[in-house]
Amino acid sequence: MIRFGNAQVSLERREAFLDGKPITLGGRAFEVLATLIRAKGRVVGKDELFSQVWAGTVVEDNNLQVQISLLRKAFGDRGLIQTVPRRGYRLAAEVALDLPAKDIGRALRPVDLDTADAAGDCSAVPVLVVDDDPSVLNALGRLLRSHGILHRLYASAEALLEADSHVPCACLLLDMNLPEASGLELQAILRRLDLPWPVVFMTGHGTIPMTVQAMRAGAVEFLTKPFDEAQLLALLTALRARALAAGRTWRHARQVREKYGRLTQRERQVFALVVSGLSHKQIAKEIGTSEVTTKVHKKNIMNKLQSRSLVELVAMHNVLEARVEGQGAA
Repeated sequence: MIRFGNAQVSLERREAFLDGKPITLGGRAFEVLATLIRAKGRVVGKDELFSQVWAGTVVEDNNLQVQISLLRKAFGDRGLIQTVPRRGYRLAAEVALDLPAKDIGRALRPVDLDTADAAGDCSAVPVLVVDDDPSVLNALGRLLRSHGILHRLYASAEALLEADSHVPCACLLLDMNLPEASGLELQAILRRLDLPWPVVFMTGHGTIPMTVQAMRAGAVEFLTKPFDEAQLLALLTALRARALAAGRTWRHARQVREKYGRLTQRERQVFALVVSGLSHKQIAKEIGTSEVTTKVHKKNIMNKLQSRSLVELVAMHNVLEARVEGQGAA
């Protein structure tokens, strides 16, 4: 489901809602709307609209004007679709993926890696393929099946987010241009969910700025269609190994955060001072208490964090600091 203003639209189900109530749109009007939505604010020329909505049919300009008028009336906003003189039309509203965070969390909640093979076997790591082109999905599905690679196929970002994916870790083959949320938008959502899945982008017409943006956001590779099958399989072997390692790192970080959450505010203060290298006497002076009380705090910290040494405490602190830095970078 995508959202703009008070409206929600599902391009896959061909449904539209205004303030949560369904509205009726004719087939032509919906296709015009879908074309404008996919343009993401770009001015769409009349010729492009005619080819998308009335493919192979000769129609007059007023047919398009009628559909635009019907859309404006249906959504109760004449400014929703802007007429650009001598150029075409554009959707004058910001389009966003409308999937509540609680739903995303339920669909793609991270799973404990206790079931992962301790020997490093990547056979349990699935490849998740997201592409709106059925021919690409079918081809990749056949290739992965023929090599016994676990995989799941999705036609949109929304389909992936709505899937009930109980996987300990995974890697993504992600199309850059998707019907609703783009590949980059989906990548951003997965990062906010703190999922460690490595991403490889796919596109039929990549650009340097697009590639740079994807790589800066953490993409592992950027592939141009059509693929060389041997190279793709070699890449997936490395990608699945990376996914398993990333999943284990993610699990360790989650465990550290859970333990840290058990500390009181005072214990967190003492923890930060301990790992900075201060002595019991210095910490006591810093927080205004006795050395004995400081030692009690430190003992409680060691017990709650299940740590046996100062070295382990410092390592845990580094994990927590890395998490904070990662959130800031996102």
